[in-house]
Amino acid sequence: MEHRTDSFEIRVLLCAHAPLPALRLLDRPGITVCGVFRDTVEISAQVALLQPHVLAVCDAVPGPDALQQQVLQAVPAHPPRIIWGKDRLPEQVMEAMALPCAPLALSSLPRREECARELLRQIGMEDHLLGFEALARGAALLSACPPPSPPIQHALYPQLSALLSVSPAAVERRIRSAIESAWLHGDLQAQTALMGFSVSAERGKPTNAELLFRLAERVCQLLYTV
Repeated sequence: MEHRTDSFEIRVLLCAHAPLPALRLLDRPGITVCGVFRDTVEISAQVALLQPHVLAVCDAVPGPDALQQQVLQAVPAHPPRIIWGKDRLPEQVMEAMALPCAPLALSSLPRREECARELLRQIGMEDHLLGFEALARGAALLSACPPPSPPIQHALYPQLSALLSVSPAAVERRIRSAIESAWLHGDLQAQTALMGFSVSAERGKPTNAELLFRLAERVCQLLYTV
């Protein structure tokens, strides 16, 4: 069973001799603890079985480099990020899955967000819609990331979740609802100019990912031409 696309939560496999404090720290929106183990003896097998996004090792273990190699061999295609320690567990989890924004692009995020907001207004999306700000911030973050494109569900949604203080699933719903509203009541000509012919005629509106990536691409084009 493929675990990486069945929710918007970051799946964490926890390895700790005394897991209760770590479990309390990780009890927050956007994070799901998919397994708990007290030692690393069978950790590679459990990583292969549970396919976590993050492996959190809270205690010192012998041969950390060997453990990393075991994990990589267990799931070479999609190895989890490994984090160590327990003092900043939630922050470390989010940092491990954060979008890899280019350092020089971070200072321009406010400009990128405002550019994305203007593009959304042009296609007829109203500012008061809950998904408006999520789309603007999400497109700005994506525009600041070098290729390849990062995963939407397990990188962008949790990051927006932390910024907007809602669950990752709520972020997805807000964006989807805002798109539906805009494509029902917005400017068809401006929407076509933005999206071209990439939108499925049967569906009649772009997916969250299609609009986010197109906005991000357009933001980059506009920033580099002004």
